Amino acid sequence: MSSPDSRYSLIHTVLPREFVLLQGTGCRWRRCTFCDYHTDCSETPYEVNREVLERVTGKYGVLDIINSGSAMELDSQTIEHIKRIVHEHSIHTLWFEAHYMYRHQLAAFAEQFAPATVKFRCGVESFDGALRRAWNKGVAEDVTAEDVALYFRGVCLLVGVEGQSREQILADIATADRLFDYYSVNLFCNNTTPVVRDEHLAEWFVREVYPTLRHNPKAEVLISNTDLGVG
Repeated sequence: MSSPDSRYSLIHTVLPREFVLLQGTGCRWRRCTFCDYHTDCSETPYEVNREVLERVTGKYGVLDIINSGSAMELDSQTIEHIKRIVHEHSIHTLWFEAHYMYRHQLAAFAEQFAPATVKFRCGVESFDGALRRAWNKGVAEDVTAEDVALYFRGVCLLVGVEGQSREQILADIATADRLFDYYSVNLFCNNTTPVVRDEHLAEWFVREVYPTLRHNPKAEVLISNTDLGVG
């Protein structure tokens, strides 16, 4: 189990914020071919989350909360603790992640954290429908970037996977930059799944694309899974 120290980070660069990795009750989708993060779950996640949330100070007034799944899969005690933090530490902006299947629940979920503004990002991974199908993302092939932007203010993109092309990566980044307030570009790291990183594609991305994004105020690039200080 990750320690509280590895679940809290203070980010000073793009989108200055406090960033926490909480434990959920289990990803309801859990079928993405490349993902093994869903193992970070528990029937009693608040035992982990309480210590992490107690580290929040409200330094920037912005709190970014992720878990290995969607925000709607956080337990009720954790939700209540987040509500207290919003009021006690004057949090004016909350970021959460959610699967596209929860898109019609986002507004109701956000209301409970008033007066904070709540923004959601979606791990869409790619706007290329064929790639999403290959990765079993659970986001239909005919869902467009514009469709995603109706509900989400940010997206997470995945790059460097075998079967992906340079053109697909560049197109995804250009689309995210055009339509969203924030996007992360995550270089795939081999894990316990059968999915494999394309090392030539990864080397090209780090050499040619990463330098163009380093100072983009909308973009965060994760070369390693723990680059944001949690994991």
